[in-house]
Amino acid sequence: MTTKLSQHAIRIGFSNGGALSSRTAMTGELRTLLAAVPIDADAEAYRKAVLEENLLRKSTASNREKTLKFLRRLYAIDPTVCLFREMRRLSPYSSDDAPLMSGLLAMAREPLLHACLEMVLRIPVAESLDRKAFADWIRTHAPGRYSEAMYVSFSHNLYASFFQFGYLGPSLGKARTRLRPCSGIATATYAAFLDWLGGMNGIALLQSPYSRALDLPAEEHLALLLAAGRHGLMKVAYSGGVLELGFPDFLGDDEKRLSA
Repeated sequence: MTTKLSQHAIRIGFSNGGALSSRTAMTGELRTLLAAVPIDADAEAYRKAVLEENLLRKSTASNREKTLKFLRRLYAIDPTVCLFREMRRLSPYSSDDAPLMSGLLAMAREPLLHACLEMVLRIPVAESLDRKAFADWIRTHAPGRYSEAMYVSFSHNLYASFFQFGYLGPSLGKARTRLRPCSGIATATYAAFLDWLGGMNGIALLQSPYSRALDLPAEEHLALLLAAGRHGLMKVAYSGGVLELGFPDFLGDDEKRLSA
């Protein structure tokens, strides 16, 4: 069941989703857009890049409109929206972990993706995972809620999206190999921020809903957080097994944590 979001949660960027019924996560298009549009640009600049400049090389005006609508629904694409703004601000510090950065934002805005993550993480790294596993999962997660065509569409889009986020390798016959996604200081910071918004802090944060998405051993995860602190991406204090994180300047004057 979808948890009803507060108005403040929606205002800072969390969403009840619905985008994934029609397309995959389109991380390639998102990365193209972020690479071309200046980091301090407003929402109008993104709109012009997609619709007027056809940056994403869509064949028709209708397809450009649909693509922009989808990207806005899944990723917001608006710097006045906190979750997009902070992902965008951290994006210059990401490299190989850019797909996972996209995935973290998508999971915050599409609860179906976040729920499906638990199934993906249960599959050990190096084992195979096929589309049938996603089809079985969506039918169990939402029994009787969709038509047969919708179940097929969801299973395809979930399978392809987790490949795009880096959790699955190239196709081997009808399956893909389960991978550990590439993480870095940007994704570690962003995942911690999402969990901090929900009231988490301390060592327990490493096993909180978004930080778990990094799929890292605790020692590696902690090392990334400490490195992020040294780079000034957030405040990190760690001593005697006690971890304390801070995110100064991440929230605007009218924004606040969902739980403290």
